[in-house]
Amino acid sequence: MKLVLAVDSSTTSTKVIAFDLEGRLVAQSRHDYPRSNPKPGWQEQDPHDWWTALKAGLADVAAQTAGNELLSLCITHQRETFVLLDENDEPVRPAILWLDTRAGEQIQRYGSGQLHAITGKPASTTPSLFKMLWLAEKEPEAFLAAHRIAEVHAYLVHKLTGDWVTSWATTDPMTVLDMRDFTYSDNVLSLLRVRESLFPELAAPGSVIGQVKDDLANELGLPRGLPVVAGAGDGQCAGLGANVTGTDRAYLSLGTSMTMGVHSDDYLYSMAFRTLSSPIAGAYTLEALLSSGALCISWFANKLSGMSKADGPIEPRLEAMAAEVPAGSRGVHFLPYLTSAETPFWDADARGCFVGVSDTDGVPELYRAVLEGLALEERLSLKKLQKATGVRVERLSVMGGASNSPLFTQIIADALNRPLDICAEAETTCLGAAMLGAAGVGADGEDDVRKWAGRMSHVSHTVEPSDDREVYDLGYKVHRKLYPALRDTFPMIAQIRER
Repeated sequence: MKLVLAVDSSTTSTKVIAFDLEGRLVAQSRHDYPRSNPKPGWQEQDPHDWWTALKAGLADVAAQTAGNELLSLCITHQRETFVLLDENDEPVRPAILWLDTRAGEQIQRYGSGQLHAITGKPASTTPSLFKMLWLAEKEPEAFLAAHRIAEVHAYLVHKLTGDWVTSWATTDPMTVLDMRDFTYSDNVLSLLRVRESLFPELAAPGSVIGQVKDDLANELGLPRGLPVVAGAGDGQCAGLGANVTGTDRAYLSLGTSMTMGVHSDDYLYSMAFRTLSSPIAGAYTLEALLSSGALCISWFANKLSGMSKADGPIEPRLEAMAAEVPAGSRGVHFLPYLTSAETPFWDADARGCFVGVSDTDGVPELYRAVLEGLALEERLSLKKLQKATGVRVERLSVMGGASNSPLFTQIIADALNRPLDICAEAETTCLGAAMLGAAGVGADGEDDVRKWAGRMSHVSHTVEPSDDREVYDLGYKVHRKLYPALRDTFPMIAQIRER
């Protein structure tokens, strides 16, 4: 068989998957790694773990696919995570992750309309830029020692090929590019007081940017000269893997963060979304972000449910209990801002809360309220996104671990009043990288990534809205008022939290 290798270097693990040219998963490997929280709001990782996990995964999959033809390798990644490297390409300090919230002061001081217009990113806790500014102020010795600043894709491509080249669709989440032409922004580099040479050379997503080094190929059991194709961030690749390449369909990724995105051929920027490079070179992905998406689900299961993993997985038991609670959670509402509020409020101080709890409510009502709060937050994002673009989204393609939940997907379909097409391939992010890998080398004589998306993407089933959507119309009226009513209290809460 002809196969393409896709790598997803995410927040918790690196997955390596081999797909055939029809989008079927043939072999896979996953290797986990930790993250550290040295202080409240800080999220860090050891970059060596990314590389160790990638090597182990590639060796696993190479062994599983022996005798088949490997055409290319393409990486997708946890987007805004970055590392400072010294002259020997060793980390100066641990990498700072995308969900790190330490740079609140820098966001307030440097966030501006001009910066938004250049980079397409509203000022928030997620972009790397503000964390780099934090490092320049708080850890100047480390920042000045940096010989290179690299996102995860660039770091791993260098390890594989020896070259410092990366995709503009993996660099743009760092908020250092002028999104009108996908080049490094002089304005941003001046703000950081750094030279462009600290960052890797940029290439178009879907282009061949090198090949695996011979000695490494021999060590891992890969073919010599295996092409490495420039990838895109995990959210954009998830959208491509779901075949969202037009304007009337959105993707909804139900991962640690929840992202909703649409395709655009033109550059637009708005507080309703952040603008990213599309995996389709020269186009854009407009994406709404909820940084604590399925994180809310695991948080509730592990911290509040009172259940033990020793008795089996917690989430299915919670779901069975919540399914017995009527739509609307008997009036309990949940605001899902465990780490911050991203789209459309971009408030680093905002945090989650339950509202409407009574003495008759317990774990089932609270857990269902968490699911409904996430769904209603996506309704808010959808309405804002449609208003900003002037285009109605008719249906959504859904992927990610939480898409396996019948209750959660039904709640989302009802809250959004849209049909949800559940992707057949659970690893949709890797599938998007595989599509780029196939197009990049012109597999089967085809180099159009849109055609590869149509060929390799498949739908498992569709979830239609039910009569419960009427309850969520009323629930949404409540939900959309919660953040504005609480906005002024969050800075005071932040002061208490940081004492």
